[in-house]
Amino acid sequence: MRRHSSVAAASAAIILTACGGGGSDNSPSTPAPTPSAAGLYTGETDNNRQASVLILDDGRLYSIYSVAGNVNFIAGGVIGAVASSNGKLSNGSGIDDNLEGQGSNAVTLSGAYSAKVSINTTILYANGAKTTFAGAYDPNYDTVPMQATVTGTFKGESMTNGGRDPNVTLTADATGSITGTGAGCTFTGSIKPHASGNVYDLTISFGGGTCAYPNATASGVAVMSGTTMRAELQTLQSPTKAGVLFVGARQ
Repeated sequence: MRRHSSVAAASAAIILTACGGGGSDNSPSTPAPTPSAAGLYTGETDNNRQASVLILDDGRLYSIYSVAGNVNFIAGGVIGAVASSNGKLSNGSGIDDNLEGQGSNAVTLSGAYSAKVSINTTILYANGAKTTFAGAYDPNYDTVPMQATVTGTFKGESMTNGGRDPNVTLTADATGSITGTGAGCTFTGSIKPHASGNVYDLTISFGGGTCAYPNATASGVAVMSGTTMRAELQTLQSPTKAGVLFVGARQ
C-alpha cells in the first residue's frame, strides 16, 4: 500500500378573491425555505479516517479522507453531487478516487444534516462495502473568498492514481490565470472565487509529456487554509473521470 501526503427557495403567488360584498384572506402561509447542506464539514469515518466534506450551493460534493489512523497522509477523495432538503441528503452519486491502489470506484451517497451544524453521510460501493462519516460544520466556510487570497505562487505536491509529484509549482496572477509545472509536465488554467462560500472554482488543462493525464482538462475547487491551498479536481474525460489532488503553500 502506497502512502500519499497531505474536504429552494419557494415562491408563491397568492390570489385574493372577494365573495359577495366582502372578503377575507384565508390563504395558507407560504412555508419558509429549508436551508440546504451547503458548507464545509470536518470529522471522522467509521474506519478511523479523518475526512472533510464540502457541499456547494449547487449540490456538488468534494471529500478528502486520510490514511486510516494517520491524519498526515491523504488516501483519496470522493467527487460527486447530492441533493439536500429538510435535513435529508438524497440521490447522491460520485467517484471515489482512492490513492492506496483501489483506483476509481462509483459510489452512492445518502444521509442527514443540520444546516451549518453537522452532517452524517453513508457511502455505498458496488461491491457492498459501506463507509459512514460524521462531521461538524467549519465556520471558515462563511469567509468571503477574494481573488487576492489565491494570487501568488504555491509550491507543493500533486496526487493521482498514478502516484505523486512532490515538486509542483502553481502560479495564479491577479486575474485568476494559472500557469504551472511539475515533473515533466506543464499546465495552465484559471481560479476564481465561487459565488458563495469560502471556495474557489478551479480549471486546469494539462500539457503532454509525462503528465499523469496528458492533454486532459480537469475541473474542481480549491479551499484556502491560512496560506495553504488544497485543490481537488476531476478529469473530464470518460469513463474514468479520475481525480487530481494538490496541496501547496504560498511562497
